[in-house]
Order: sequence, then structure tokens, then C-alpha cells
Amino acid sequence: MQTTEKAAVRRELPKPLIYRERDLKALTSLSRKAREDAMTAGTFPRPIPLGPKARGWLVSEIEAWIEERKAIRDAA
Repeated sequence: MQTTEKAAVRRELPKPLIYRERDLKALTSLSRKAREDAMTAGTFPRPIPLGPKARGWLVSEIEAWIEERKAIRDAA
């Protein structure tokens, strides 16, 4: 099997179900404080506990939040 055939056979990694804090910074460009304020105001999804000190956000909820922001932009 040639190298290009091997690459075609490789499976893609599954999409994550949960984003961690470091992922949100890259996705939203919001600071942690801005996200915390938005969660308090009810305008940003709340995290789910992953462990005693770990938390994460459902990818589906973050994607929906991004789509809402796009809809607000397009309506203006």
C-alpha cells in the first residue's frame, strides 16, 4: 500500500463532545471574565462538571451560541 493510500484509509478523529476552557478562548475570543459575566447574565452556556476541579462546555451548546451571535449580526 502506498503512502497516499494509507492516508486515505486513516479514519478521522471524532469531533469532541466537550470543549475545555482553553478551547473556548480560541473559539469565542472572549476572556474568561467576559464568559463568566455572560454566564451570570444567562447569555452564555453554563459548564458541566467533569471532576472536582474540571469543567467543560457541550460543543452543541457552544455551536448554538455562535449561531445565535451570527443571527444577531445578520439581523442588524
